[in-house]
Amino acid sequence: MAQYTLYCAPNTYAMCAHAVLEEVGADYTIHWVELFTDTPDPAFLAASPHCRTPALLGPDGTVFETGAVALYIAERHPGAGLVIPPDAPRRGTFLQWIHYLASTLQPDVIIQYHPEFYHSGPELQDALKDASMQRLSRVFATLEAALSEGPFFFGANPTVPDFILGTQTLWDVIFPGGDISRYPNITRHREALCQRSSVVNMLAQHHAETALRSGSNA
Repeated sequence: MAQYTLYCAPNTYAMCAHAVLEEVGADYTIHWVELFTDTPDPAFLAASPHCRTPALLGPDGTVFETGAVALYIAERHPGAGLVIPPDAPRRGTFLQWIHYLASTLQPDVIIQYHPEFYHSGPELQDALKDASMQRLSRVFATLEAALSEGPFFFGANPTVPDFILGTQTLWDVIFPGGDISRYPNITRHREALCQRSSVVNMLAQHHAETALRSGSNA
């Protein structure tokens, strides 16, 4: 039996946890799920009360929320070097970026894809997306500065916040004008992360699942 089961939908926030599982060399299985359905998978619902991915079943039970899942995996596999230790001077900054990406970046990213979560009318949805994009431009300016020494938050090797950020910046639509290139440090960060075998393997699985679902809906 695998050490972990990741409840996962393709091309979602589950990519972060999936890549971290690959990075640490964990023994895991993927339980692919459907989102936005009136009949969610019972095991998925038990693991994630709002039926959002990722959710993880591990030796200690279930964990949900992207940052929590990624940090939980990384701390259970310290040899992978994805965590700044609690007694290290940069620990506060490490935690800062994990929470910044979850509480400041992620909500506005979600608005770009799902304004209907907040308003039913198209005009209000468009206004919300425009306001959200203005906030995103300021968030990306902050992240651009943070990655000035790069390619990752803490130099040459990635840690948990790099996976949280890098699996979101795969989506060009979240950038003003859909153009990541106006942020060269973030572009460098994404390119460096995408060169890692963990991310290559994760993306291959997500592309395969997307293709399978497209074929089944053809």
